Amino acid sequence: MELKCECGGECILDRLSLLERVQDFYNGCKSCHDPRLDKRMPLKDQANLEVIDRDWGKCRCGKRHLDSTMGHILVIMVEEGLLDEKSSLRSVGSPLMTIGYPLSKAPFLPLKSLMLLSENMDKKTARRIISEVPEVKGVIRGDPRVTVGILDSEHEPIVYERLAGCDMRCDIIETPIGALCIYKRQSRMHIESPRSSYPKVMSLYNILRKFKNPFKVIDATCGPGTLGLFALFAGADKVIFNDIWSEAVKMTFINLEVNGFKVGKGDKNFEVYNEDIRDLPSFIDEKYDLCIIDPFPGVNASSFLKASKKLARDILLIS
Repeated sequence: MELKCECGGECILDRLSLLERVQDFYNGCKSCHDPRLDKRMPLKDQANLEVIDRDWGKCRCGKRHLDSTMGHILVIMVEEGLLDEKSSLRSVGSPLMTIGYPLSKAPFLPLKSLMLLSENMDKKTARRIISEVPEVKGVIRGDPRVTVGILDSEHEPIVYERLAGCDMRCDIIETPIGALCIYKRQSRMHIESPRSSYPKVMSLYNILRKFKNPFKVIDATCGPGTLGLFALFAGADKVIFNDIWSEAVKMTFINLEVNGFKVGKGDKNFEVYNEDIRDLPSFIDEKYDLCIIDPFPGVNASSFLKASKKLARDILLIS
């Protein structure tokens, strides 16, 4: 499978290449400037505005502080009439790092390393931001309080709108047995904040430790494939990935390939389905050791549990 992004760029790297790239990805050099802006205060009311006189704080190394970049975007949004002059950095939207992992301090951004999610956005302004702010890779319109995806087969999918640029980004998920690289088209997949530990992964890890090889796992609502991939990393003999959301299935195929599992007709240690979990028992004629259910927020999972009892001896319900 060729790892090509829909935008035509080299946005998707294999796991080892990506982990090598992130070593100093968001670190600044000794000359990089932290503007120390107050995110709650309008720019014009702040005393520390030397950043404006320094090309918005761009360093000779080519990086800029996150706050400087967001300040640059804020001025563009004010000039375009989307925000007023009393708006603060918090009014701009949610900054999403194109490579997401826990950071101990605010990042210094290289080229195309930021994605912006904003409710207060239009296509004209989004295109201007992409053109004038070199750190921004993509601009998405949407409410960050709303979870992207699909509830079940009775509901229509919820998506954000990609207004300009590319919306492919990657989260690095640290696990007890190594890092996973999970790519998502962020306008069509739910956002997960980078953190130092992932309770979902740890819950699965603790369950898998009791199984003896060979064991088989069903990731019945797999999203981009994180938990099923971890099961493969943990030594599962077979994993079935399934999700009703077609975009999740696309990302699962990419993430399998990125993390070292070859996608093709010869693969025997995983299968990928695009079905409602309640229909999955009609496609699988044997009982697996574990079925993972990580439902969309707000879904009544009782019918999912009923189906899972037909699929596996043990069930892990992520709540």
